[in-house]
Amino acid sequence: MDSLLSEKKLYYQRVIDIWEGFCQLHKELFELTCEEYITLLASDLEKLESMIPLKEEIIQKIGDLETERGELVEQINSRNIFATRILKAGDLLTSFSELDQAHGLPALRNLNSLLIDIVEKIQDQNKKNQMFLNKAMASLREVKQGFSGKKTYTTYGADGMARALGR
Repeated sequence: MDSLLSEKKLYYQRVIDIWEGFCQLHKELFELTCEEYITLLASDLEKLESMIPLKEEIIQKIGDLETERGELVEQINSRNIFATRILKAGDLLTSFSELDQAHGLPALRNLNSLLIDIVEKIQDQNKKNQMFLNKAMASLREVKQGFSGKKTYTTYGADGMARALGR
């Protein structure tokens, strides 16, 4: 029975390491997304272009970590160290909850809560960035129409989609 507990502890530590990596990478992505907004406000297109490869690199690293998580789940399932198979991240957290609580400080649960918080902040910041871009595009469209002498009015259909009416 001791060897089973030792094996669980080893896998638990690997899961903790992966979740720490997720938190760190998502934190970096959040910081870059916030910097992207400031760059949009400053209209610094060159800097904005240089940020795209950085975001892609972070997203790739998150994908690599997700692959590692999937492989770890396969290993855990093949070893049958838990009564039920792990099919998703929530199952992984549930399977290790007893070990997590035994450490006094539920590291895995806390890391998962932190990760969820960071992801929500990234989503909110992306919405702000998108709203800024949408407003900028609308302004550019108006300027372009002013130069061409053609005025376009926008209406919205029942489906909420914009429709341009030319004059």
